[in-house]
Parts: sequence; C-alpha cells; structure tokens
Amino acid sequence: MNFFKSLFGIKEKEASKSVPKVHSSIHTSNLDLDIHPPLTVSASPIGNITGSTATDFYVYEWFIKDTGEIFYVGKGRGNRFNTFHEKAYEAEKIRKLYDTSSRFIATNLTEEQAIELESKEITRILNETNDRLTNRIIPFFTERDNGYDRSNNTPKLQFETAPHLYVSEIEEHYFGMKSRTFDKVNSEDLKAVAFITRNIRNEVDVIYGGKLENYQTETRELLLAHGSKIIQSKFAKSVTAWIYIGDDYLSSYQKDQDQAMEKLGRNVPTYHLLDVWKYLKEMIEETKIVASEKVVVNASHNRVPLTDIRNLRNWEEGYNQGKPFWDEGEIERKAAHFDKAIELFNKARYNGYDAPALYRSYAMTYRKLKDYDNEIAIINEAIEREKDANNHTIRELKERRIKAIELKQKTN
Repeated sequence: MNFFKSLFGIKEKEASKSVPKVHSSIHTSNLDLDIHPPLTVSASPIGNITGSTATDFYVYEWFIKDTGEIFYVGKGRGNRFNTFHEKAYEAEKIRKLYDTSSRFIATNLTEEQAIELESKEITRILNETNDRLTNRIIPFFTERDNGYDRSNNTPKLQFETAPHLYVSEIEEHYFGMKSRTFDKVNSEDLKAVAFITRNIRNEVDVIYGGKLENYQTETRELLLAHGSKIIQSKFAKSVTAWIYIGDDYLSSYQKDQDQAMEKLGRNVPTYHLLDVWKYLKEMIEETKIVASEKVVVNASHNRVPLTDIRNLRNWEEGYNQGKPFWDEGEIERKAAHFDKAIELFNKARYNGYDAPALYRSYAMTYRKLKDYDNEIAIINEAIEREKDANNHTIRELKERRIKAIELKQKTN
C-alpha cells in the first residue's frame, strides 16, 4: 500500500493504530427494516480487493451540473460510471431529480490504486468542501461525516422531550425535506397500539436520562389502566396508533405510512412514548382533581381573607415583614408545637409572605394534626396564588392535595 501512504503522508505503523469506528448508525430490529443502511467509517482504504491484475480501473464522481456539487465518488471498470447503482439509494434519487453528469478523477489504474485514490478523493471532499456525499463508507481521516447526519435544523435532543422524526443533511439539502414532530396524542387512538422499537440508539439516554426501561414499564401500565390493548404487529387491522420508543428518519416513517395505506387503507396516528407517558399521567391526575373537587371541604380557621393581607402587591415588603414569622414557625413545627406554628404561619401570611415554602409548611403541619380540611383549603389557596410558579411546585402541591383528599375520605 505504498501508494496509499504517499497519498495520506502517514506511516504504516500509525495507520495500524487507527481502529475502524462505527458512526452512530441506524440499527434495525428483525421486524423493522430501514431503507437507510448503516453508515461506517473505515481506517483502511474503502472498497474490497478482488485480486484483479487489470490496469484499466478508474475513479469517477457524480456531480450536479448547475451547482457542480459532488454527491458520489466511485471506482470501477468498463461502463460502471454510467450504470444504475442499486445500493447507492440516495445517489440514484439525486440522479433522477437533477441534471447530473460524471467525470473521471484518474484512469488506467490498478485495483489497489483505484481503491486508494477513491479514499483520497472522498477525504478531500469532506475535508475541503461543503458537498454532501452519499457514499455510505467513508475514510477514517475525514474531518466531518458525510450527509447522513441529522440536519442542523433538526431540534436537539432534550430530556423528557419527544424527539423529531428527523431528516438527514442529504434529504434536506437535495430533496427539501424538513423534520416533523410526532402527532399530538388523541385518547381515542390509544385503543390498540403497537410499539415501534426501531432506532433504539445511545441518543435515548438523553431523552430518558438513562432510564428507558422505567419509562417503558410505566407507560405500558398507564396504557393498560387506560383500557388500551398492546398489539405486536404495526400493520394489524385493529391498530389505532404507533408509539415510537426511539426516533427515526422521516423517510422511513413515510415508507411505513405508505405500507399502512396499502395494507390497511389508512394512515396510522404516530406518537412518541414520552408524549403518551405525559398525556396519560396528566389525564389521570386531572381525573383525580375533578374527583377531588366534589369533596366537601369544611375548613375552620382564623386566617384573614386574601383581600385583607398586607403588602399584597409588594412582594419585597411582604418577604421582609413576613418571613421572620415563618422562620419562627418552622422552629415550632419541628419541635412539634403545631398550634403555635400555625399561629406564626398566619402572621407570616398576613404580612405578605407567600413563598411556596410557607404553604408547604402549612400543609405539613395540618397533615400532622390530621386536619385534612385545612390542608386541602390551604393547598387550594397556594395553587391559586402560585399559578405562575414552576411546574414542579404546582405538581407537588397537586399531588399533596390528592393525598390529603384520600386521607380525608378514609377518615370519613
């Protein structure tokens, strides 16, 4: 491989240290085959040596006439440069859509020289231009990948946020495709769901925080509690929705929908596991809240009405004048002097202190006193006053209210 070493300027010893790496590729299950085969990165010149002794090999590239953009580099003999490439799926789509042509990089090469020159040309394009190549295997020495990465316009992955059905740079650049969100969850379409397990990659650690199994288990339990049926085949006649666990190329999703139209005569609503998980959790919570609103609360207390609170619209003064009473109240609460603690919390509230911490202290104290009516009443006030607080605070208050209602109903 002296020709290879001269092209790249590396020592044979250094080249042997380069271990082939695999791009974060598209993995498929036995049931779900992707139209995009895996992309690999090779530390050695790409291509297979057949042992041919011919010296009429050449290296060629396909490009778009209008822009000059190179989208495929290959090697061959005879008429290979002009024939249909069955495995070059994206390149053939480009040739069909655009006015393209081909040109030779070099001719009259040995097989070894052709393989090495092909690697060099791919490396040059990926290191020195912005062209999106459609070659699946690329050399190890490239500074960027080819065009199969997610488009830069695809939203970044976030924790507990459903990803997009994404498009590659190739699909966006050459075919004008844009990523899209999963469908909005509709309760009626959760009757018979099939999980799509294609593309379960390392990226799921981001959106599930490394706890994918927990989310899967809880979502399945929520679905069963909702009365949903989980089926195995995504093309079963009874299927009402698909639920993706990972993500996918938009083109793969579209292929599935085309098959659904062919086999079922309809498209199938497509959701993401995280959206279904959130939807069912919120629906169950809302159901509990609606039920809780029917509970009669008879809270007996001497708290002043909200309209009589001092510094109602001056948060800073309310904090300065009210917080000292809350601090004293916390000392009494922790000492189990609950009546004294309530008295001090009332003074903190009257002087304008309305932090979530005050209402949390109220609720914990009433819980200790088993005064569930007052606990529910003070939580209701907190939810109303803290409606602009972060979601975690509101969720915590609602969960505490549900528990207080359950305890009240048990005592009754």
